[in-house]
Amino acid sequence: MLDLSFLTGGRREPAPPVAEEGDEYQRYVLDHQRRHGAGTPMSRAEFERYSLGSDWLAGLKDAAKKVVQTCRLMVGVHDYEYYVDHMRRQHPDATPMSREDFYRYCLEARFPSADRAAGGKCPC
Repeated sequence: MLDLSFLTGGRREPAPPVAEEGDEYQRYVLDHQRRHGAGTPMSRAEFERYSLGSDWLAGLKDAAKKVVQTCRLMVGVHDYEYYVDHMRRQHPDATPMSREDFYRYCLEARFPSADRAAGGKCPC
């Protein structure tokens, strides 16, 4: 049975603990206790995993970037940002191509022009 004796002055309700500034998990626990009473709140690890302010959202953004990159590669459009990042990590002394030169290079590699193709024929 729910004890409501504090409403009639029979006993005093304990003061709720105060959350420290910036501790989102503690605020979540206090809010959960206020709303649900006897329910069990998530653990700190679960809260951090499912919280929008956690690394979970960054992981989702990274996964979305990789999906877009994969789709572009499937249709033959190479990723210039990936190329520049690769050049900075693997070849720090080399100067990367400009965006226009990069796309021209990729287009030429996929569809060689008549003067570059062997015998001047289409590779198809």
